[in-house]
Amino acid sequence: MPRSKSAKSLLKQQLKDDKLIETGSTFCMIPWIHLHTSPTGIAAPCCIAKSCGSDEGVGNSRKQNLMEIVNSDKMKYLRLDMMEGMRNTECTNCYAHEEQGVSSFRKMVNEEFKEYYDDVINHTNPDGSLSKFKMRYFDIRFNNICNFKCRTCGSGFSTQWEQEDLKHKVPFAKIIPKNNNPEFLEDVINQIDHMKTAYFAGGEPLITEEHYILLEEMIRRKKTDIHLRYNTNLSNIKFKDKDLLSLWKHFTNRIDVYASIDHYGERAEYIRHGTDWALVESNFITVKKTPYINLQTNTVLSVFNCLTFYEFWSYLIDKDLYMPKDSTYSVYNMATPPHLTCHILPQEYKEKAKESMEKAIKLMKFKGFDQWKVKQLEDTIPWIFANNTWEQHKKEFRTETKRLDSIRGESFTKTFPELGKLIIDDRKLLWPV
Repeated sequence: MPRSKSAKSLLKQQLKDDKLIETGSTFCMIPWIHLHTSPTGIAAPCCIAKSCGSDEGVGNSRKQNLMEIVNSDKMKYLRLDMMEGMRNTECTNCYAHEEQGVSSFRKMVNEEFKEYYDDVINHTNPDGSLSKFKMRYFDIRFNNICNFKCRTCGSGFSTQWEQEDLKHKVPFAKIIPKNNNPEFLEDVINQIDHMKTAYFAGGEPLITEEHYILLEEMIRRKKTDIHLRYNTNLSNIKFKDKDLLSLWKHFTNRIDVYASIDHYGERAEYIRHGTDWALVESNFITVKKTPYINLQTNTVLSVFNCLTFYEFWSYLIDKDLYMPKDSTYSVYNMATPPHLTCHILPQEYKEKAKESMEKAIKLMKFKGFDQWKVKQLEDTIPWIFANNTWEQHKKEFRTETKRLDSIRGESFTKTFPELGKLIIDDRKLLWPV
């Protein structure tokens, strides 16, 4: 709904309060310095915003240019809400994390990009629109090309999963066409000179054409001080005639590579179908030894790895894949899809998950890891117990797990025996044959 004149007039005044970025409970730099688009073209303020799961988003990169989306009504209202201390539904996931004492994306972004606060003030109009947009943080997904089918993901981010859905006649299955809006791609290329950080994810970014177009344009423009970040399954470090390690040598900042690894061995291959664990581990070791790369893992905490997190973490530590001198390996407390989150675990399973996490914490402390690295695991415990949704989601969990097991020739109970009883129908548990 339209804002009153008084609300609009507050905008500049509140923006000029240099403490707002530090003390504002809803303020986030994201709507001023960033725009996210999914492989379908749906635009959102960021990759965890509510619009990511909608059919409309805040705009569409297949139909609109960059500035049309940046100054859409939804983006303007989001900025106004943040200025006035009002919660906007776009930011539900960050609010949930903060309420549980978990570090939020909002807080991390505010810390990383606070140097642009004054610039934000100068280019913000009273109606929440921007007179000039400077993309300091890049995260555009041009397509969903991916060679994996990760259980905690979906067909919207995987061409392999798309093909599987079509083959097995999943309702509403479709192929997402490549984003062929040349104006939008050109708009993004023209933002390269403003970028501080470029985050490439997917799909799988290391087999995506647009990733290499942007990377080579950054090199051509000598904008090699951009901080490159990747979320990758690390199954490929070469693409066609491109040698990625050679391209990365041009950049002056260390390259941050977050390997999407949620477990090792057969459990890794189940959670992220398409994984060849021996190959991924070999690539991991190669990249880790490369001096200009900062390699970390980005582990999604889910129902699959909650109870065996200690086994996973001790594997990484024992093989020197995670050492005290390394940067913090991140653990993302997954909120969607809801039928695969830790929240679905019945109480007795949550207690076992807590025990596993506490053993991993004890191991890290014994090995001499810094406290802020240990805190990644400590924050997961209140998250695990934050909600109880087993009764609400058990049917979907069982149905979808069995369906994918059948299609992919996998076995949940054999791969995760500690969770095996979850898949068994309640009646069979009460009256076993």
